[in-house]
Amino acid sequence: MLDNVAKAGGDLWLRWAALLHDIGKPRSKRWDNQLGWTFHSHNYIGAKMVPGIFRKLKLPMDQKMKYVQKLVELHMRPIAIADDVVTDSAVRRLVNDAGDDIDDLMLLCEADITSKNQVRKQRFRDNYTLVREKIEDLKERDFKRLLQPVIDGNEIMQLFNLKPCREVGELKQYLKDAVLDGTTPNEREPLMQLLQEKAKEMGVG
Repeated sequence: MLDNVAKAGGDLWLRWAALLHDIGKPRSKRWDNQLGWTFHSHNYIGAKMVPGIFRKLKLPMDQKMKYVQKLVELHMRPIAIADDVVTDSAVRRLVNDAGDDIDDLMLLCEADITSKNQVRKQRFRDNYTLVREKIEDLKERDFKRLLQPVIDGNEIMQLFNLKPCREVGELKQYLKDAVLDGTTPNEREPLMQLLQEKAKEMGVG
């Protein structure tokens, strides 16, 4: 995999992400009588291990480490999308979480296609191509507009006379999810109605 990343022009820290992306597998390894060996959540476990590894190796603990940590955490997301129906909602969430590192993340995942099943391998490649096309399409159409709801956390606190708390975060995330899922347009009136309904349901205000 490292060779594939290097050939594609991956820089030093992308190569570190490639080296560490499955570091959480030994800790997450479990036997399932039906599925065989499983590695559930190894990406999240691996991401938590990255700072300690960087510290022990005296590597930078700045944005370079956070970059590697993010790619390790997110490296299963494109795979999950490529193995299923490639929906606008799933791609929006992926781009939102990966930010400016989306291209590096896609490169990392494409380099990780190691299946011996040639049909499955080609299907992944075709779907990754589709994911990339959707990313570009969404960027052009509406990603910038949909990135953040027009109603932010400060306004939520003012509306319901709240201080920073868990409820504010939940309401903000609820609006963001609705926008990213495409179920509610990023416009003030429909989002305000949605906010009022959710706040009432939560007993806020």
